[in-house]
Amino acid sequence: MKDEVRAGNDDREMEEMLMRREYETGNSLKKIMERLPGRWYPGQRLHQGTMSEAWLLCGEGVSWKLVLKLAADEKSAWALRREIHFLRQLRGEGIPFLYHYKISSVMPWYTMPFYDGETLRERLDGRHSLTERETARIGRRLCKILDVLHRREEPIIYGDLKPENVILTPDGGVYLLDYGNAWYQGEEQGNIGFRGTPGYAAPECWHLERAGVGVDIFALGVMLHEMLEGGKPREHFGQYALENDAYKKRWQALINACTALNAEKRIRDVREADRQLKSLTIP
Repeated sequence: MKDEVRAGNDDREMEEMLMRREYETGNSLKKIMERLPGRWYPGQRLHQGTMSEAWLLCGEGVSWKLVLKLAADEKSAWALRREIHFLRQLRGEGIPFLYHYKISSVMPWYTMPFYDGETLRERLDGRHSLTERETARIGRRLCKILDVLHRREEPIIYGDLKPENVILTPDGGVYLLDYGNAWYQGEEQGNIGFRGTPGYAAPECWHLERAGVGVDIFALGVMLHEMLEGGKPREHFGQYALENDAYKKRWQALINACTALNAEKRIRDVREADRQLKSLTIP
C-alpha cells in the first residue's frame, strides 16, 4: 500500500512539475516576444529536451518565420550561453544567423531563421539510405561549413556532428544546427567533459583527451557510411566496412581515412575530405 501511495505521489509531483514548467515557459515566451521588433506570436513547439526547447514564431504581416530557442531551466542555461557565444562569431552558408539574443539573463535565448525542411535523420529513416550523388553533395556542404569553424585563428570544434543536427531544405540547402557542444581547439576535455553522441564521437572524446578537428572528421566519416548503407552507427569503433560492391571501391578508402581510430592517422583537414569527395567519379 505504501508503495502504491508513493507511486501516486510521484505521478502527481511529476504532473505538477510539468505544469509549472509550461507556465514558466508561457511567461518566458510572452516576455521575449515583447522584446522583439514587430508583432510575433508562438506557433508550434518544435523541440523539447532536457537542455533546451525551441518554438516556431510567426510574425504579423511577414511571410518568414523565426525559431526561438531557450534554455529548459537555469541548470542548462550554460549550454545555451555557450552556443550563443559561438554563433555570434560565425558567418557562413549553412550556419544559423542570430537575429536576436539575450545571453546575460538567467534564462538565455536567441532567435534564428526557420529552415523549413527535414533533418538528415528523418530522411534516412524514410528512405533507409541515400544515393552516392546525394551523399557526396551533403558531405561536401558539411565540409564547407566545418571549414568555417576550423579555419578560424582560434579553431572551433563543432563536436556533435550527427544526422539529427543537419537540416535539409527542399531547395537543396544544408544547414548545421545546435552549437552547444562546440569547444575551442586546445581546451582540455577533462575541463569541459564528454562532448558528442555515442556512435559518432571519436575515441579521444571518450578518453577525455585533448581533441581537435579530427573529432569532426571522424563523425563525418561515420555519417558518409550511414548515408550510403543506412541503419545507425556501429556500436564498436572500426566497423565501417561498406558491403555494397557497386560503390565500395569509390568510397571505402575515404571512409577509412576519416574514421581511423588514431587521430594522427585520419585526414587532417576537412578541405582534403572535400577534395576527395569532389574527385569521386559517380555514375
